[in-house]
Amino acid sequence: MSVLSSFEVLAENLVPQGILPPGAVNPFLVQGYFVQISLSPNASTSSVQFNLIFQETTGFKQGAGQSALMAQIIDPSGTVNIYTQFFASTGNGFLNQTINRGQTAIYGVQVIAPPTSTEAIPQAGTGWRGTVEVNANQSGALIATPTQRLVYYDNNNPLTSDVLDAVVYPVPTAGGGTVI
Repeated sequence: MSVLSSFEVLAENLVPQGILPPGAVNPFLVQGYFVQISLSPNASTSSVQFNLIFQETTGFKQGAGQSALMAQIIDPSGTVNIYTQFFASTGNGFLNQTINRGQTAIYGVQVIAPPTSTEAIPQAGTGWRGTVEVNANQSGALIATPTQRLVYYDNNNPLTSDVLDAVVYPVPTAGGGTVI
């Protein structure tokens, strides 16, 4: 396995409660981790199989727990697919994935709100951190680009609150490059 990068997924107020003056807006932050995986059209192989394994320090058990995490794959055609096997018994992550020459897919994890619009995210302060490893059947063939995506809301129920801002930034890779 090759360590790709660190990751952080969270849902919490930007500033700890009680620090800001009364009446000040304290944005609620939802931060997700995404990895874009590509196989070059010029690759010497027609496809690569791989696993993206998330090694989280608490096993995704603290805060709101595993039920608050949503894993998704944006496939090469641009369709968003919920990935329900993230917590499979063989590891936490995207398992048994295949990408073909010339394709790009995006793998993401983020905190989600409960299914009803009257509920907030289960616990402000929900956050998970650790490392992401890539295990591919062929080394040097994949291009992996991790990013953090942040959305700031005016309260802790993204289903009913206004978006204040959004940011995307690259995450440094462990090896300094993007070829895995």
